[in-house]
Amino acid sequence: MNDKHFFHLRKARSRSFPSRIAVSSLGWVLALWLLAACAPRVLPPPPAPVYPSRVITQDGLAFTVHRLKLPGTRQEITVRDGAAKQWLALNLLQSVRFAGPTQAGYRQAEIYLISGDKMRGEVYVVNVVVEGSTDLGYWNMPLSKIDRLDLGRD
Repeated sequence: MNDKHFFHLRKARSRSFPSRIAVSSLGWVLALWLLAACAPRVLPPPPAPVYPSRVITQDGLAFTVHRLKLPGTRQEITVRDGAAKQWLALNLLQSVRFAGPTQAGYRQAEIYLISGDKMRGEVYVVNVVVEGSTDLGYWNMPLSKIDRLDLGRD
């Protein structure tokens, strides 16, 4: 066997001893791992504020309603603007203010979204009921009898 493999520049090297590069790389990995382990923990953000919805009827009665929803699985209202229809999920809405009487199943409304945008359109109100709970228990009302709906976050 050739002695060049064992002797480099007249220094003996063992095959079982790792090189200086490998040892220094392992040292850096270990140091970074320890640094990450000692880093301060980031606390989760505080929970979002919880407040109930407010419903004002055409008669001027105001209700504070918890867990306001539409019966069924689809939690969205149908909005028509001209010939175009779109469905808006309740969790995107901040407020709905109705104006005028019901015509052909729709009612004029101003819709305020959580993002701050405002849109006008006609909301489908026939056979749509909103429900929830008040301090007296279960509550429901047809959407056609509501004048203003301020959606809460509960």
